[in-house]
Amino acid sequence: MNDIPRYKLLRGACFLAGILLFFACSTDSSENNTPPGGEDGPKTETPMESVSELTAKETKKANELQLDWKNPTNAVLIEISYMLEEGNKTPIITNVRVQGEKNSTYTLKLPEYATYRIGAIAIDNYGKRSKEVVISATPAKEDAKEPVVIVESKLPIADPYILYWEGKYYAYGTRVNGFEVYISEDLKHWKRNANKALAPESSWGTKWFWAPEVYYVKSKNLFYMFYSVEEHICVATAISPEGPFIQHEKKPIVANEKGIDTSLFIDEDGKAYLYYVRFTGGNVIWVAEMNDDLTGIKTETLTKCISASDAWEKKQGTIAEGPSLLKIGKTYYLIYSANHYESKDYAVGYATASSPKGPWTKYTGNPILRRDKDAAKSLGLVGTGHGAPFICADGNYKYIFHAHGSETSVGPRTSYISNFNISNQGVISITGETIAPVRVE
Repeated sequence: MNDIPRYKLLRGACFLAGILLFFACSTDSSENNTPPGGEDGPKTETPMESVSELTAKETKKANELQLDWKNPTNAVLIEISYMLEEGNKTPIITNVRVQGEKNSTYTLKLPEYATYRIGAIAIDNYGKRSKEVVISATPAKEDAKEPVVIVESKLPIADPYILYWEGKYYAYGTRVNGFEVYISEDLKHWKRNANKALAPESSWGTKWFWAPEVYYVKSKNLFYMFYSVEEHICVATAISPEGPFIQHEKKPIVANEKGIDTSLFIDEDGKAYLYYVRFTGGNVIWVAEMNDDLTGIKTETLTKCISASDAWEKKQGTIAEGPSLLKIGKTYYLIYSANHYESKDYAVGYATASSPKGPWTKYTGNPILRRDKDAAKSLGLVGTGHGAPFICADGNYKYIFHAHGSETSVGPRTSYISNFNISNQGVISITGETIAPVRVE
């Protein structure tokens, strides 16, 4: 061994080194050929899933939209943004927490009526955000009207009276102790106010609350309710047609005499007159001048107006009642009812005069409303009467009156409305299509 030449030893060492270098290079080459990220290729971040089925629909309120959508499984927040579709408005952003919910609803209360661009972005617990889903939508311009729910098919008051005030009609009548008030905007649908216009404890007397009439007296800036209770005439005041009306001095207008069916008239000169029924040989309509405070009468001015004398007025009883006073031009019209209210032939007529105290001339064509007249016949009504003319929104008159409950029953009496016409010749008629009001919620 010692005799082997040195160059042969060197050649062997080089050969061995080459083999080792070969295997080393092969290993490096194999590792370098493996794609970054392992055998499956490069790893990328999973995108955040977006909301789906995003919709916007009108609600019953103006400038309001209800948003509905489905949430991705890993969403914890949905970022809602909205802005005017036209213009360079800055979007308004709000976050809705939705963790664990499959479906979500959110109501947008918008600042104005317009078309809006609405976006929704899902966000997970790590703050990862989805692509924005965008829709356009327009809210309702006005609040939706609630459906009319009819509680009663009739207006359940007798001896009715209507006041038109600031766009609404207020109806009062005989029904309960004290007086209710029903309110309408169209004369067909009436809603009973939650509170009584006049509660019994706010009045003298405890029973037989009949025939209220309400007036706004501009010089007093008050509403006055004239009525009868326990067959005495009274007055109460309020600052609103809804009430509450209060009789501040609890005593009748006329303390020592019974009376019913009050009606106020203030002439152009500012003088006030009260028409009412006294029991002087049956039911007779009288008039008296009122004191300045409208709570008392000047008894020395009492003047008889109308008593039942004609055949149509005396079919049952000797009764003239339910007065109302109008002045057209220089002529005064006294509209009244006659017969007992329980009679099917209860009816309405009128008389004229050149003075609020008369003397009165009855219209030869009376009665103008009775069961055989068109305004009653069209609905098969009987016992029609004790009503009052009133001014409507258009400036024309109509007439509200009550009728019997049916052909065979006086009660419950309910109210109806017809046209109240005054011809160029000064003749009054109650005609046209009769409105059958209903009570609604």
